[in-house]
Amino acid sequence: MDTPPLTILLVDDQSMFLDGIESLLARLPEVQVVAKATNGLDALAKVTLHKPDLVLMDINMPHMDGIEASKHIRKANPATRVIALSMYGHREFVLELLDSGVGGYLLKTAGKDELLTAIRTVAQGDQYVAQELRTLANKAVKLILHDRTTAEIAAELFLSTTTVETHRRNIMHKLDVRNTAGLVKYAMERGWGA
Repeated sequence: MDTPPLTILLVDDQSMFLDGIESLLARLPEVQVVAKATNGLDALAKVTLHKPDLVLMDINMPHMDGIEASKHIRKANPATRVIALSMYGHREFVLELLDSGVGGYLLKTAGKDELLTAIRTVAQGDQYVAQELRTLANKAVKLILHDRTTAEIAAELFLSTTTVETHRRNIMHKLDVRNTAGLVKYAMERGWGA
């Protein structure tokens, strides 16, 4: 029995980007673009009308940005999963976005294969974070394990010390450890320190 295609709403204030993604997705039988929107308010109206499985949405848009629109979409139609798109890493709020219920965070520089992986992952109910950002998070953990200070980690990864501290707190919270020693122990037991 054939599975119906995933319905997708594309949201971006740049028409050329919208047309490019629509053209790319049109070649894939597993997805169907049901509508396009150019801002968050328009996206919310089209989610209410079409009830798509997924929304691929830019973060930076006029009238209502992608972050605010994502929150409204989750309330309006909880079954619709959102993948946030951005030109930038925006490391400061990726975790906040994911914690707020967004299904994924993808950089606009991602290739077709990563886009499809993100769509499939989020459609299955899992979260997806851009490969580039996952690599950065792994580097940060390894630097913590190698006894680097917050300032040293920030300098090496070109981040602010506040961002590094936020990541450190979030990592420890998610792993349920109380301090850096607990984090090191947890990681060493799993062979992450290499």
